[in-house]
Amino acid sequence: MPAEVWDDILKILDPDYILKILTALGVIATAFSSIMNRRKLEKMDTRLIDAAVAAGVAAERARVAALNTDIIVAKADEVAAQIAEVREAAVAVNAEVIDKIIKLNGNGKS
Repeated sequence: MPAEVWDDILKILDPDYILKILTALGVIATAFSSIMNRRKLEKMDTRLIDAAVAAGVAAERARVAALNTDIIVAKADEVAAQIAEVREAAVAVNAEVIDKIIKLNGNGKS
């Protein structure tokens, strides 16, 4: 082999040259890793934003449901009060009917 080839081989095997090659490979690997991490973070940010929006929607639905529950409970209380009034009126009507029946039977009328 010519001496120039040996000189090139020795230059390649020089520790400083090998260190430069390894440093360049390290920089390339770091850049690649950084790009991949950035993509992962972008996907994660999108997921976090989606989760935050979903949580906000769920909170709003819960607030509306709580409000609707309060309205339903209030309506149920109104209905219960009306049922109590109807019950009292039915008792009063029944008392009147019984009283009239007793009066009619007491006068000898059947």
